[in-house]
Amino acid sequence: MKKLLKGLFLIVEMIVIIFAVVMVSIVLMRNKYGYTQFGDNTLIMIDDMNITELTHYKSGDLLVVKGINYSDIDVGTELYYYDTLNDQYIVRTGIVKTKTGDNRSALYTFEEKDNVSIASDRILGVYSSSHAKLGGILNFLTSTAGFLLFVILPILVLFIYQIYHLVMILKYDKD
Repeated sequence: MKKLLKGLFLIVEMIVIIFAVVMVSIVLMRNKYGYTQFGDNTLIMIDDMNITELTHYKSGDLLVVKGINYSDIDVGTELYYYDTLNDQYIVRTGIVKTKTGDNRSALYTFEEKDNVSIASDRILGVYSSSHAKLGGILNFLTSTAGFLLFVILPILVLFIYQIYHLVMILKYDKD
C-alpha cells in the first residue's frame, strides 16, 4: 500500500510540474503586442475587451491564428491583424481589399466601414482553430490569482514536501 501511495504521489508530482511548465511557457511567450505566441501560432483568449471586434466568437473562447507568408496574401484573403483601442492592442479581422508595396513592407487595406490600412508588421495571420471555453480557463490561469493558486502554490507544496523528505532521510541515515 505504501508503494502504491508513493507511486501515485510521484504521478501527481509529475503532472503538477508539467502543468507548471506549460503555464509558465504561456505567460513567458508573449509577443510585443501582449499575446502568447508559439512559433507561427498565436493564442488569442477572447474576453469582453475584444469580443466586440471578433463577433463570431463568444467570450471565453480560445482562437489560434497561424502566421502566413506575406507572399501568400492576396486580395480577398481574410486576415487577423493587430489594431489599437484605448491604448491597448486588440485583434481584428478583415478581408484584404488592396495590397500596395512588396511582400516585405506592404500596406493592406481591409474591406471595412472605415477602410482601415495596416502595415505588414501588424499582420497576425489566418484562422487556424478555435476552442470553446478554453480561452476563459487560460485567461484565469494566467491571471495573478489563478497563477498563484494553481501554479505557484502547488509547486511550493511539492518543494516543502521534498525538503521534509530530505530531512527525514538525513535524520534516519545518521541513526
